[in-house]
Amino acid sequence: MRRLLALALAVLGGCSAEMLAPLPLRITIEASRITAAPGDVISFQVDAQGGQLVGITTTYDDGIEEQFGTSGARTARVTFRHAFAAPGTYLVKATVTDAVAGPKDASVSVRVE
Repeated sequence: MRRLLALALAVLGGCSAEMLAPLPLRITIEASRITAAPGDVISFQVDAQGGQLVGITTTYDDGIEEQFGTSGARTARVTFRHAFAAPGTYLVKATVTDAVAGPKDASVSVRVE
């Protein structure tokens, strides 16, 4: 029984978060479409990876900003949804913040007509 318990502890200890190396800090953002009419909802998928992700902030270039906490995760996939009220070209920027590596951002341009 002791041998089985020691083996279980060794296996569990080998999978702990402290043993995982940080991933390179990366972020991407993709829009469900790059042209839309005013009021149409566009989905923005943000994928990020790193060592200890703190959160993701998305700004829509129209004064609106959204945040999503990632609680120290190594990877995150978040879908933000937004409707632009007025015609124009908007640069949507997603920024991921890593507790060790700092911030990194990615952007996509959307045209509303």
